[in-house]
Amino acid sequence: MLGIVLDDYACEQNELKKYYQFNGETFKYRSFINQGDIYVMRIANNKKTKLEADFNVSELDNHPSCLVIIDNRKDRQIIAIERNIAFSKSSMVADILQNTFRLKLLSHRLTLDIAGKFHTAEFWQVRNESMQFKGIESVDFPFAYPNLPAISDLVGDYFTNLARRTNSEPTLHLQGQNHESVNLDPNDMWILNAIKACAASGKPILIKPKGSQVKKIGVESPVIEEIADVAVKELGSSDLFDSKFNLIVEFLNRIKLVYE
Repeated sequence: MLGIVLDDYACEQNELKKYYQFNGETFKYRSFINQGDIYVMRIANNKKTKLEADFNVSELDNHPSCLVIIDNRKDRQIIAIERNIAFSKSSMVADILQNTFRLKLLSHRLTLDIAGKFHTAEFWQVRNESMQFKGIESVDFPFAYPNLPAISDLVGDYFTNLARRTNSEPTLHLQGQNHESVNLDPNDMWILNAIKACAASGKPILIKPKGSQVKKIGVESPVIEEIADVAVKELGSSDLFDSKFNLIVEFLNRIKLVYE
């Protein structure tokens, strides 16, 4: 169903209708690729810029844009957002896309979440720091549902079935017994898979060190991948569907399910 929504936006011919919506604002976009369930576009922000000439200051409309690449191939569902000056945070672009797509999916009683992957190493860094201090009071692992099969498989059938039966996103809450510290063994395969599932789906893990505030894992270590400049320059050129498209596919194929 998401593919149908993406196709509608990519194939929109009327320039006056080519926009996404968020918080009462409209954000114009331009589509460059709609091929093989891969979509490439640029989304423009709404800003003002000041120019001065002959000691007179003028305020003009400014619409800087950022690149968005969406991979909706089977068992992929990846969105890559360019980090540049157009938007102060990539999460703002994610919110714009999420809000727009949700509105389209609502009539089909469907929804979606767009969240950034993070590195699992951040979890162990916070865990080690907490254990050196007073230990860990509690840990919360939120599991997104529905999700890609490869991610759902990491947490097993129990949480997947529970989510389906209760129409919920289950959270595993680990509380230290008798005010003791939670034991997080780096060799425990279930714990390792739980961390991977959260990191792959962009669901922040919460660690509560004893005597300290809750730490939100997944904020300090967003996944960043580099794409060759040649792949995204002059997207409107006649060479787009050959060398440039292949470079974009290569970039998407490098994106992993889980980053350590």
